[in-house]
Amino acid sequence: MSEKPATMDYSDLAGRDGAASARWPSLPRLVARTLGAALRLATPALSILALWYLAILFSGLPAFVIPRPERVLETLVQDRSFITVHLLATLEVAALGFVVANAAGIGLAVLFDSLPFTRNLLMPAAITLRNVPYVALVTVLALAFGDTVGSKVAIVALAGFFPVLVNTAQGLRAADDVLLDRMRILNASWMQTFWQVRLPFALPHIVAAQEITGSGSIIVAISAEWMISSTGLGYVINRALQTYRGDQVYAVALLATLLSFAIYALVHAIGRRLDWRAIGTNHPP
Repeated sequence: MSEKPATMDYSDLAGRDGAASARWPSLPRLVARTLGAALRLATPALSILALWYLAILFSGLPAFVIPRPERVLETLVQDRSFITVHLLATLEVAALGFVVANAAGIGLAVLFDSLPFTRNLLMPAAITLRNVPYVALVTVLALAFGDTVGSKVAIVALAGFFPVLVNTAQGLRAADDVLLDRMRILNASWMQTFWQVRLPFALPHIVAAQEITGSGSIIVAISAEWMISSTGLGYVINRALQTYRGDQVYAVALLATLLSFAIYALVHAIGRRLDWRAIGTNHPP
């Protein structure tokens, strides 16, 4: 008996090619996406540069008040060692304040959830601290602790903990009632209910608070250093003002803006990864 010659299944091969092309976007589409992303990033920068040059052209202000953008970039390069030392001091204050703000905000929100009567006891104090002018807080802390890292960290923490507290508390209360009823039927403990139901529902709210607190911690740290410190980017601004170095002031402002934007973008990207609602489900995994 003769064997039949082997034949190639062209439909299967075409199907595989189609699946491969679905997984790997075509080159024109990839180029279009890349150009679109670059345009979205370049448009704000070009708009700022255009307004900057228009302000120089029509304001008539001296160069130490509105320096040219290229002069600011030159200052960042020439004074990079000096600026880097103080940048690290600012980042230390901002990072420690960010951690303390989250520990206080999330801790209080969990306390309010586990012991509801504490909300009426402590929330008025939190609101009061939130509404005290930062200038007054800085003055009190400077008188009490002087120019120390602790005083500046306390200022950053006080400025950042309230958004974390409010968002986390709101997220914990947003847990699905059906899932909570199921946990009660299963006689689950408060800790089990918290980890499996309340915390997953609160996670998107907590991440949203990080976008505010994370990016704002840099600005608050610089403001605190500007008022009471002899280190950090705030001190650099003070020193530049006394020596009429407007280019250095703008260089610090540009650096702080880029840092805040980078932190916001990073937290936003992480939040999209952690947000179970973004994948179209009605309950956490």
